[in-house]
Amino acid sequence: MEGIQTTLFETVPDATGKLVVQHNALVNARFDLTTVEMRLFMAMLARINRADTEFREFQVPLREITALSGRRLSGKDYLEVESMCSQLVTRVLHIERPGVEPRTRGNRSRRHAPDFDKIPLMAYAKYRGEEGVLLVRFNDEVMPYLLQLQRNFTKVQLVQLLKIKSPHSYRIYWLLKEYSAFGTRTLGVEELKAMLSLEGQYKQFPLFRMRVLDRARDEMMHTDLPFDYELIREGKAVTKIKFNYASTSAESAAQELSAASPWEIALHTVGVSAGSIAVVAELVGKGEVDPEYIRYVAQMQQEKFKAGKVKSLAGSVFTAITKGHLVDDFQRHQQKRERAALRKVATKQPDVVRYTLAEVRAAYETMKKKKMTQATTFEQNLELIYLSQGFRQQRDAQGVEWLVKEA
Repeated sequence: MEGIQTTLFETVPDATGKLVVQHNALVNARFDLTTVEMRLFMAMLARINRADTEFREFQVPLREITALSGRRLSGKDYLEVESMCSQLVTRVLHIERPGVEPRTRGNRSRRHAPDFDKIPLMAYAKYRGEEGVLLVRFNDEVMPYLLQLQRNFTKVQLVQLLKIKSPHSYRIYWLLKEYSAFGTRTLGVEELKAMLSLEGQYKQFPLFRMRVLDRARDEMMHTDLPFDYELIREGKAVTKIKFNYASTSAESAAQELSAASPWEIALHTVGVSAGSIAVVAELVGKGEVDPEYIRYVAQMQQEKFKAGKVKSLAGSVFTAITKGHLVDDFQRHQQKRERAALRKVATKQPDVVRYTLAEVRAAYETMKKKKMTQATTFEQNLELIYLSQGFRQQRDAQGVEWLVKEA
């Protein structure tokens, strides 16, 4: 396979067929890795087993992260790895989370500036030069983003990651893979720079385009996720990038959506990003947002969007959920539904099963002729089949006799 490091992960069983998984909050986190650090990160991901419930110490041969194409290690490689260990233990993940504060009437609000959990990536990184290995372990605080993932995660084939050389291309691959069922993802220029820890850099967009976007496109051309992109402008300035690529099969997309809860599907439908859905999922998991409220917000904001009352449908939905803008309306809506349900129960007529005594007698006579009944008389048949099962005999105003049972 062209461009793949042949010696990488030779100590990992079935490395080429292995899937690696990250929580979407980690996929969208802000952090920076050098090329060598990225290779080590991949080597560690490849060693995580699906059944793991806690992090283990990994022993990673230096050749897996330094010697491309099987070349011999050099003195420069050893110095680079030693320096990397010192730098790697300082790397911090900036994972966005909702800033939830109590408000009157049980509402929740989100601060104007997003909150971040700042979590060190590594517990330690130990260099053993004589043995030619690194002893490394993830920080336990990263556990919720890599172990025992049940929902809101993205999985990729390790063999695809091995085709990527640049750390920025590696991050972009994950960001697009998260949206693989949709075949498109739009990111703000500043948003993407923040995710890649490039704030304040590449102030001239053509340079960012050449060194980050075009390079990622070239490197990912040989993966399962080749893409192209469009530039979205406000005036003359490029403000957003729309990535376009082949979506997963309809069957795979259907499987992903079938595994999603109704409120997640509602948010997908109105275009809320997977990262934002992960934020909402955290609120739902803590019991701070009612899933029914989410569906109510999506429906109400869709109506406002169609009427031209909101400009950004996805943004207005996310804001209304995290800030609790429609909680009072939702509570009134729920109360109205409950009152209507009570009225319906109070006025509902019971279901009634009715037969005329004449048609029951005729049926008995037919069955008797065909020897399909054990009753020797009609009265015995009436008792066995009807009266014992709750039917009552009634006579209406016209004198017709009925067998009646309320279901």
